[in-house]
Amino acid sequence: MSRTGIRFLAICMLILVSFLIWGRHEEDFAQHLLALTTHRTQYTTWSYVLLSSDILLPIPNSIIMYANGFALGTWAGAGLSMLSLMTTSVIGYYLGKLSAQGKWAAPDVKAQNFWGKYGELTILITRAIPILSESVCILAGNLRMPFRRYLWMNLLGYVPISLLFALLGRYGYDQNAFLFSLACSFAIAALFWWFGKRIY
Repeated sequence: MSRTGIRFLAICMLILVSFLIWGRHEEDFAQHLLALTTHRTQYTTWSYVLLSSDILLPIPNSIIMYANGFALGTWAGAGLSMLSLMTTSVIGYYLGKLSAQGKWAAPDVKAQNFWGKYGELTILITRAIPILSESVCILAGNLRMPFRRYLWMNLLGYVPISLLFALLGRYGYDQNAFLFSLACSFAIAALFWWFGKRIY
């Protein structure tokens, strides 16, 4: 396995372990967050800080995006989610870029060639997938993807997801609706893959 592949698997495993440790507390987290919805300024601040920390901490971003719609409405909620997720993307990119320092950490040629061909599609189809989403952000920086193109691909991938969660969250926090929106976000990822496969 290439050096880049080993690093990517290590990143995924680290994020997976943190999610497994955190997973049982997600419902408590949702309730605490929703308790702040009557204080819009306080809620907005906490939502942005938490969602922007997703690259470093096991934050359940789907719950936060859903709550954003519930607390702020469809457009404001989606806008807050977009701003937070793009911040996360920038942090992840530069973490990956920093990790590429040194001879051993330098990306291998095969990985760079693959990323040059399929990197944009990889970003698009992983925006809605926990663990892979954060790992791909770091990988993009590690493989030195052009930053402007990286931002555009993240923006394109996050827009439908942010709108979907905010729209459904607008009508109230309900476990069935949340699961439905999560399923729809994976369907969006599948559509990106289907269209992208034909383009590439």
